[in-house]
Amino acid sequence: MMARTSRAQGRSGGRNSSRTSYRSGTIEIFTRPHQNPYLRVVGWIIRFRAELTCIAVILTITLVLRDHIGPANTALALGFVTVMVIGIPASRRYITARCWAVTTRHRMRACFGQTRTMTHDGKMPLLLWSRPSPVGERVRVWLPAGLSVKDIDQVTDRISTACWARTTRVTPVRAQAALVVVDVVRRDPLTVGDIVPTGIHDLADLAAVDADEHITPEDTGNVVALPSRDTLTGARTTAPTPPAEKKPGRTSGKNATARRPADDEDADPSL
Repeated sequence: MMARTSRAQGRSGGRNSSRTSYRSGTIEIFTRPHQNPYLRVVGWIIRFRAELTCIAVILTITLVLRDHIGPANTALALGFVTVMVIGIPASRRYITARCWAVTTRHRMRACFGQTRTMTHDGKMPLLLWSRPSPVGERVRVWLPAGLSVKDIDQVTDRISTACWARTTRVTPVRAQAALVVVDVVRRDPLTVGDIVPTGIHDLADLAAVDADEHITPEDTGNVVALPSRDTLTGARTTAPTPPAEKKPGRTSGKNATARRPADDEDADPSL
């Protein structure tokens, strides 16, 4: 049984970190390359670009309004805008969808780190962009050298757990093998609204549905009752069989010989 390894660097700043399994006595070493501190800061800014942008915009608007209308009026104006954004359904849905997209991107990165979905040098997939979709969120992932689509497909169930979603779908881009589209599914649009219960065959059954279901014939459309199978079977067995039509033509063999005397008797004797 192999021991789990820690991907975090040691306090001494070394490249290697290890953990010993006391059950089997084996040691697994996980290597991480040295990273430039400036590049790490740039990567942190890129990952949190959405949050930093929102904070910068809010601070700029606050400082500008304080110089023009004063601190009290600035607080009232910001509070009014916040209430309007939350109160209007369209804006509330937009903000909620964008927040979920940013959260999904962070949760996917955390999942890749915990599941060791990275190269031997410690390079994790790069999350390029995340945006809302009709079923959840869609994230574009760039794979570094050493990873493939199968590596992402193997951890789809863990991505779903990390993102608090129903399921996760991975779709490779045909034009570029290193680019992968990950769809995090949170809801099924086909199940939105009331569901018609089973066993309803006509408008009388729809009218008898419980009032808690909120289903009426006007909501479900015109329901056409299908014929019963017993009726179809009875009609099929009692239907009269049409007589077979005989095609005129010449007869040959014994039948032709047997019919000749009858034809002679019916003939005119004067002939």
